[in-house]
Amino acid sequence: MKLLVVCQYYCPENFQVTPICESLAADGYDVTVLTGLPNYPEGTVPKEYRRGRRDEIINGVRVIRTAEIGRGRNPVRLALNYFSYCISASLKLPKLDKDFDAVFVYQLSPVLMGVPGRKYAKKHGVPMLIYCCDLWPESLKMYIKNESGPAFRIIRRISRSVYTAAKRIIVQSKSFIPYLNSVHGIPEERMRYLPAFADESYMDMDFTPEGDTTDFVFLGNLGIAQNLLEVLEAVDLIRDVPGFKVHFVGEGTRLEDMKRFVSKRGLEDKVIFYGRRPAEEMPRFYKLADACLVSLRSDNFTGTTLPAKVQGYMMAGKPVIGMIDGSTREVIESSGCGVCVGAGDVKGLAAAMKEFIKNRERFASCGKNAREYAKQNFRKEFFIRSLEEELENLKEE
Repeated sequence: MKLLVVCQYYCPENFQVTPICESLAADGYDVTVLTGLPNYPEGTVPKEYRRGRRDEIINGVRVIRTAEIGRGRNPVRLALNYFSYCISASLKLPKLDKDFDAVFVYQLSPVLMGVPGRKYAKKHGVPMLIYCCDLWPESLKMYIKNESGPAFRIIRRISRSVYTAAKRIIVQSKSFIPYLNSVHGIPEERMRYLPAFADESYMDMDFTPEGDTTDFVFLGNLGIAQNLLEVLEAVDLIRDVPGFKVHFVGEGTRLEDMKRFVSKRGLEDKVIFYGRRPAEEMPRFYKLADACLVSLRSDNFTGTTLPAKVQGYMMAGKPVIGMIDGSTREVIESSGCGVCVGAGDVKGLAAAMKEFIKNRERFASCGKNAREYAKQNFRKEFFIRSLEEELENLKEE
């Protein structure tokens, strides 16, 4: 099958679309990726990509890059980044091969990245498959409160046009299915749940922590959706409990606010920030962690998703402590991998962390349960096989 993959982000940016495409190529698919210039998350395009480096072959995958404005560090630049890829990728379509059998959109934020895929599929009469990692326009509600305003209405219209154009939609979280059905009118029979896979290099590593301190670790984006100021409020509530620290590994729009909170409350002895660290350093932090933290806001559907970090936590065999609703809470409770309180329940999270610190033996089986569940549900082999089944069904239909 000759496959056009559309995603704004690709290697060297760290997203699962890269190993997915490389696995498809290894299995005999002829894969071309239409992507942008790498600049996530720092916001600046590397020098080697600024002039002329547009087409390359990476591990058997043809990668075609279009012009793109760097994300920068403010909302205006971010909006320009989103629209610049959508426009430049659409302008690139006439130069692409005309004989792709299908279009595969790996849809992260923003949904605008699906527009070029929709246009190619419509023009050439080929089916489009979407793997939906973020819900739109739901994700926009964190930034735009007025849903009746022109900006929100335009994005909602674009979102619907992308989703309804897909012959099949695979969703990363179960909760996406009722949302897409109720908001965009996508029939449930056109959708399928397939969670992201975890890094299997962690599967058999020994991450048993050393030392007497209880260490909680949060890995990933430190943004608005993650509700991390409330996590810090929970830390503040138990500041007098001896022998624990909380480690944040990552960057995001809330990082500076979090640092100011820690300074204002005098939590420097409890909270440590590491910034963004390369993937090869993650084993160090899993070795450090007695438990891993996950949190999401609950004021919209985005808070019901299953963040990809949870799969990593579980494959590493770590107990998970969550302040979150929806799919993640369901996974934590059904797997027995930890404890979960409702989104925004600061006192509940503080109590859960305090209980873990004082009675760690109560959670002795959580890490084992986490890894066992991950092995059964978050394997890359299962993901690729399921995706290939969907692609082959597209061709047959």
